[in-house]
Amino acid sequence: MNTRILSQLILIVSVSGLLVAPNAQARMKCWKNHEGITECGDTVPPEFAQKGHKEIGESGMVREEVQRAKTPEELAEEERLAKIEAEKQKALEEEQLKDRILIETFASVEDLEKARDDRIIALNSSIKLVETRNKKIQADLDSLIARAAADERSGKQPSEALLLDIETLKRQIKNNNDFIAEKRAKQEEIHNSHGKDVARFKKLKGIKD
Repeated sequence: MNTRILSQLILIVSVSGLLVAPNAQARMKCWKNHEGITECGDTVPPEFAQKGHKEIGESGMVREEVQRAKTPEELAEEERLAKIEAEKQKALEEEQLKDRILIETFASVEDLEKARDDRIIALNSSIKLVETRNKKIQADLDSLIARAAADERSGKQPSEALLLDIETLKRQIKNNNDFIAEKRAKQEEIHNSHGKDVARFKKLKGIKD
């Protein structure tokens, strides 16, 4: 007799026995062996435990199907896709929050422009203050450099304290220039984002150009 047909007969007999053995029905499980032939029993053999199986109810219908264990590659791919989906969801929530703030904070495009101008003016004030400070530091630095040069012309070695003061002032000027560059970059960023905010505000409010 064909092996597959025999296994099917065994399955039918097993299920029939299941119908007349109420205490066994909860334990009846069916799985496929290495040849792809369905086998049934009270427990799934260890070598097939990770490949999935079906549990048969007293009516002979499949009551539950246990899926096979996923491979490490499949689990890694699921994790990767889940991270991508989480990042998309986070980006969506951030965009929705930004939209809500935009609508609740500003009543018109004019309000947006005033907010932009106020930020630009505040940054300009900071820049001018540091530029004024730099002029004073530069003047002090020029004076110290002149003293060091005079010492060298007279054959004297400039003192360590003088040289240290010169380096300190140079470092202060550099730090201040970095601060100014940062604030100017912030101004540029405000100009760029303002255009996007206005376009988004108009879309949310249904304002046409």
